Amino acid sequence: MPTLGEELRQKREQRGVTLAEISEATRIGTRFLKAIETDSFSILPGGIFTRSFIRAYAKYVGMNEDEAIALYLQQVNPPASEQTATAEEQLPAATKRSTPTLVAAPPPARSEPSPRRFEPVAYRQAASRISWPTIVIGGGIVVFVVLIVLAVVKQLNKGGQEGESQATSVPQKNAPAQAPPQNAAPRPSPSTETQQPPAQSPSGTTLVVKLEAATGDSWIRYQVDDAKPSSFTLKKGETRDVPPAQGQVALSLGNRLVLKIRINDREAIIPPDTPKFNSKVVITRENLQTYFQ
Repeated sequence: MPTLGEELRQKREQRGVTLAEISEATRIGTRFLKAIETDSFSILPGGIFTRSFIRAYAKYVGMNEDEAIALYLQQVNPPASEQTATAEEQLPAATKRSTPTLVAAPPPARSEPSPRRFEPVAYRQAASRISWPTIVIGGGIVVFVVLIVLAVVKQLNKGGQEGESQATSVPQKNAPAQAPPQNAAPRPSPSTETQQPPAQSPSGTTLVVKLEAATGDSWIRYQVDDAKPSSFTLKKGETRDVPPAQGQVALSLGNRLVLKIRINDREAIIPPDTPKFNSKVVITRENLQTYFQ
């Protein structure tokens, strides 16, 4: 019976193909192809590489790949009877006579393994597997516990904040109302300032100042006696009275050129040396006559 190498060589020669052509087509070195043809399998890399080389060679020359692999395995691993016969042929004749014929005993019947023997193996296999349902369930439990903890912490913080707000709001409810400062003069509303006539004392010492934006807008800030300063913006065409003063009226005028002023219902003139913008004017009983010249 021809060997694998002989079969492949015959196929190649029948097709008229050289080893160089097979090497170029299969990317297998000619050294390995020659080793296959001469059945020198020890030269080959071995394992899956040898089988791949044999399949590629057989496919190229038109030989069945499975038959080629079967011949290779038969040559590499001959049956046990052939190995025994080959070993007996190699023994000397004297050894054959003196050595009794050995009859291979049948292999002992394999008894069924006891369950106890395989328990550890089954346990190790189960331990090495990844149980995805267990991991998912465990992760869900962890997330659920974390959400509960966060909700409890949030509720505690909310309760603490409500307690603090209640503690701070109680004194404010029970605290007595603060009396307005004695020296502070009440601020009349814009409607009452314009509708009420200027108040004058019997002695005629009360100062009542009225401002009118004749040609444009102007920002105005005033302070009556020792009261708190107030400010407003007077639009073009508007008129506004400053609260009556007993001692003096201090004015800060954004643009005095657009304003007309009346003091105690008399038309007054702002001194010409007063700055045009952001000017300061103080009207008292002592300098009142300077505004009527």
